[in-house]
Amino acid sequence: WAARLVLALGAEAKIDVVPGSAEYALPFTTLEHALKVESELKMLERRRFGKKSPPIQVAIVGLGYSGVELAATISERLKNTGTVKAINFQTTICPNAPPGNREAALKVLESQNIQLFLGYSVNCIREVYASEDSGSMVADAKVGGDDKKLVLELQAAQRGLQSQVLEADLVLWTVGSQSQILRLQPPDAPYVIPLNGRGQVETEETLQVKGHPRTFAIGDSAALRDPSGKFLPANAQVAFQQADFAGWNLWAAINDRPLLPFRFQNLGEMMTLGRNDAAITANFIEGLTLEGPVGHAARKLVYCLRMPTDEHRVKVGVSWLAKGAVDSLASLQTAVSNI
Repeated sequence: WAARLVLALGAEAKIDVVPGSAEYALPFTTLEHALKVESELKMLERRRFGKKSPPIQVAIVGLGYSGVELAATISERLKNTGTVKAINFQTTICPNAPPGNREAALKVLESQNIQLFLGYSVNCIREVYASEDSGSMVADAKVGGDDKKLVLELQAAQRGLQSQVLEADLVLWTVGSQSQILRLQPPDAPYVIPLNGRGQVETEETLQVKGHPRTFAIGDSAALRDPSGKFLPANAQVAFQQADFAGWNLWAAINDRPLLPFRFQNLGEMMTLGRNDAAITANFIEGLTLEGPVGHAARKLVYCLRMPTDEHRVKVGVSWLAKGAVDSLASLQTAVSNI
């Protein structure tokens, strides 16, 4: 009996892209990153609490799914105390999303007065400090910790646009990722595992690594094309389905049964657009997009059904109900206070 190996390491943020991005921008791909963003937002909110201070400025680089969801959620949180500026290289948001999801997301972003800079790339990020005497911004002259600002220099990526300079208190980077498989490559034999230009493992249709039939790769670790020759998207839906096939093929390989070729079934896409807002497009019902509170409820239902056991579903459901009750009570208290 020979051992088998499954490579499912996911991807990590590729943040060292332009000068200053690694030093001053925060990625958003792990729980640790999310906790860091939460900590930074709380610190900015505490500094401005009860003061006549300028609004908090948050810049988000990239308007794929992660960037759009972040922009909508943070803008909803800040309300009138802050401004969200969102930058994207393409002239549209979520270019690979279904039209219904993209339109719903754009509607939410515009309704929250999020400043969109479409058709721009970030040239560099630098840190400046406010001069207390003149009120101007001075680079690399540390006047005081609370006066720190980040400056993003934007370069036009499309004709007809002018370069821009933006200020921000917090920069979140959602563009680019790289496979963690590169870390496994032995320094004395860097090409033992066949990789493509993005650092992903090249696999057969059965999810076996090319040249290594006892090793499988799934998710962000794998480079697999659909029947039309296009790379499958690096998202949870693909990885979830690949996990089922990999499990079956492992059993089949051990028991000398035929292995199944992976076939991706696109069931649709979902995105969060705030606390009580979402968009969901089902691929099996052409033209149907659920958005707003209805989309939010449908998204929660889908996630609950995808939990691995009934115990998980009950725990998640109770957690959501408890959070909803707390949020409703907080809203009621706010309304009573305003009256």
